[in-house]
Amino acid sequence: MKPRIAFYAPLKSPNHPIASGDREIARNLLKALDLAGFDAFLASEVISYQKRPSRELFLQRKEDCEREAERLLVHWRADPASAPHLWMTYHPYCKSPDWIGPAVCAALGIPYVTIEACRTRQNTDADWADGRAQVQAEVRGAAANFCLKPSDRAYLESFLPDTDRIVPLLPFIDLAELEATGTTIEPSFASPHPLILSVGMMRPGAKIDSYRLLAEALEGLDTPEWNLAIVGDGPGRAEVESMFGFAGERVRFTGALPREEVIAWMLAADVFAWPGVREAIGIVYLEAQAVGLPVAAFATAGVPIVVADGESGLLAPEFDMTGFREGLRRLLGSQALRKIMGAAGRARGQRYHGISAAAETLKTTLAPLVAGTAARRPGATQ
Repeated sequence: MKPRIAFYAPLKSPNHPIASGDREIARNLLKALDLAGFDAFLASEVISYQKRPSRELFLQRKEDCEREAERLLVHWRADPASAPHLWMTYHPYCKSPDWIGPAVCAALGIPYVTIEACRTRQNTDADWADGRAQVQAEVRGAAANFCLKPSDRAYLESFLPDTDRIVPLLPFIDLAELEATGTTIEPSFASPHPLILSVGMMRPGAKIDSYRLLAEALEGLDTPEWNLAIVGDGPGRAEVESMFGFAGERVRFTGALPREEVIAWMLAADVFAWPGVREAIGIVYLEAQAVGLPVAAFATAGVPIVVADGESGLLAPEFDMTGFREGLRRLLGSQALRKIMGAAGRARGQRYHGISAAAETLKTTLAPLVAGTAARRPGATQ
């Protein structure tokens, strides 16, 4: 019988209807855990996330989560055979602490593990002090803390005395799933110029900022020989469309699309361009490179973790519009460069960012942790 792992995402459920990097990472983690030989299941869809500081909402979320923890414990006390051997929480941070997992683990006597525990840089330190304190307590009590990027590791090292419990895990995707979509797109533009693809939600903040920078870069290009497809939707769509008014019939807005159609657009495109303002990891870059698309972006936040500058893409220093525009110009002007970088991106994805490598890392770390409980189904303490 496979060891059971209770998986929880306090920020956003992997079943959330709106596509996002967080949702895809959560889904891929569940797949990787299964591939690693575990019986991973979604323990709860109760979230703790709050967009803005609010003491009242914080306390309400905490109460909701405490009630959910008790509900789960009642269930597992009644049916010990279904109880997990380990609890894993994905992306606990100041805005979405985990009150469920630690309570369940304490009651069942099972290991607690985090993935991508981090902090927000928004607002002031005081605004998120309570959530940050909760997450730091979770991390200190965890048997292992997986980190997807160096900035998260640096944060954990700032308060975690035992750094042996910090485990690096490279961002990853299911490469086989991309290859099996079977969906094709035949873009029809007035002129057969290289096709640039951008994918991003249209919401205020970093996403709108990225669209604005992309529009500025394209408008300043010294060549009109390009077409652009933009995949995404949201409350800022009208604003985004107005940014690209200069492009006329060279731009097409597809709206939000199912994942298989997004991949089909990637397969039809020549360049993937997305500035990546405050992009924590950028799973979309991995997907683009996996199908052979070279990338133009800023070397900001988590982008350099998944895009190798000069190898699988061209990265400009953050907000360096001259450099970003030059990267676009070079990729648009050379089919040979696009082919070389596209092949390099595909090879890097297969070597470093595939789900098999992630599954092996998870198995190596988690198997010893569940060894003490896998032979029995733990019951709750009274």
